[in-house]
Amino acid sequence: MFRQRMISGLATLVVLAAAATACGGSSKDSGGQGDTLTVISPSAPASLDPAKANVGSDNWFVNLAYDTVLRQGQDGKTGPALATKWGYVGTGNREFDFTLRDGVKFADGTAMTAQTVAASLNYTRKNGLNVSWTSAIDSVTATGPLTVRIHCSSPHPNVPQLLNQILLVGSVISPAGLANAGKMGTQSFGAGPYVLDTAHTATGDHYTYTPNPNYWDKTKIHWKKVIIKIVANPNSALQAVKTGQADVLGITANQVDTATSGGLSVIRSPNAFLGIDLVDRDGVLSKPLKDVRVRQALNYAVDRESITKALFQQYGHATDQISLPGLDGFAADYDNHYSYDPAKAKQLLAAAGYPNGFPLHMETQNFFGIDLVTQAVVQQWKQIGVTATVTTDTSIGQWLGNATSKKFPALGFGYGGASTYTLSLDWMLPHPTAFNPFASQDPALTALLATAAAAPQEQQPALYQNVMRRVVDQAWFVSVLRTDGIYAFNSHKLKGFAVAPSYLPDLAWATAPK
Repeated sequence: MFRQRMISGLATLVVLAAAATACGGSSKDSGGQGDTLTVISPSAPASLDPAKANVGSDNWFVNLAYDTVLRQGQDGKTGPALATKWGYVGTGNREFDFTLRDGVKFADGTAMTAQTVAASLNYTRKNGLNVSWTSAIDSVTATGPLTVRIHCSSPHPNVPQLLNQILLVGSVISPAGLANAGKMGTQSFGAGPYVLDTAHTATGDHYTYTPNPNYWDKTKIHWKKVIIKIVANPNSALQAVKTGQADVLGITANQVDTATSGGLSVIRSPNAFLGIDLVDRDGVLSKPLKDVRVRQALNYAVDRESITKALFQQYGHATDQISLPGLDGFAADYDNHYSYDPAKAKQLLAAAGYPNGFPLHMETQNFFGIDLVTQAVVQQWKQIGVTATVTTDTSIGQWLGNATSKKFPALGFGYGGASTYTLSLDWMLPHPTAFNPFASQDPALTALLATAAAAPQEQQPALYQNVMRRVVDQAWFVSVLRTDGIYAFNSHKLKGFAVAPSYLPDLAWATAPK
């Protein structure tokens, strides 16, 4: 239940290290199709089964072979894909209908119908790792040959987002795949623009995709072949781009100068946020954390600007909230709510009964700079008498075990940008998750979330911004900074490669040779 919540949160961070490269991909045939696009990923996918893949790090593996009900554009807006019409029925965001394209076939030639799509969505909501995101869905049923209804037990304003290529829930699996669920981890059973070529794939090393002859829109197939290679060394990948062996790469802040000096174009966008999650808000393991004044003191004691500049240079941005610019819950007036003020932090600690501070046990993770942010915060907390003992986990699985078993009152975190409703499922609602293992609750916050979830779409951003202000005021976490997703690429050879908040570069439809 908790595994995908954690990994989904970190997924966008994983993508920061992913590299998309095109070996010889700049050549085009008379129809404008490129030869081979070679994509480098730092790690193998958790699974090729869309329901069990890691959102963010595994998207390219899945999106190539599986089309989705809807599609998110770079502007963040929902557009058509397998469905041509969609929307909520009535008020309250509980009933959602969509109409499928006529004549679509899966890669194996089987016709796509409303029944096959409903069966796929029901499989994912019942067996997938993203159960927190789909927990409000009661049923998915075919209401006609090409029409489907999703019924929710409570308001669910994020159904369109669930059905897009970013969150993967809407990746439609063929009847053959559902009948052979054990094979979906290593084979493809979709209706996407490509199919996995198992004869030229070695699991854990490289994955080869070739065009789907039954794809409904062949203008979206830009490559004769797409290969994803697993390469852990980002410096080797950057060198390949610089020397013309590859065309695009996800890079870190310290690689930007090398990339630009090599003649590459660089694009970036706010992508994720890092900090400390004060999960023990009821004081079960650490009594001081039950007092909001203590949690606020821990926020005032952090010099976010200095940490951000030291660790991420101009590619990070100090922030007090867990949202990103461009997303519905981002409250611009709360981006610097807790100014750096150690004196005020000490006053709050004294008022709460801890004039000399207190000890704190916590954990962090040794990847994507999460541990570096944690260490910097811990050093600054010493100035107000808070001495933290830190356990550093070396894998996501280890972090999950420690988080969900409630071993630590505070957790170092990294989390990708998401809508506030999605965030609330992991962070704010009173049920146990990796980011809220003690199931902390705030009735006022829960009420704000319920109102926002049921509101018309145009009213939701203002309501969700109030949610963000409330959770920041309650100091449930010490958010430190948001990071940019940074990519370097050869703009003379490639077009359509773009990044935006909560949007991953689209290899399945958009990335094409010039």
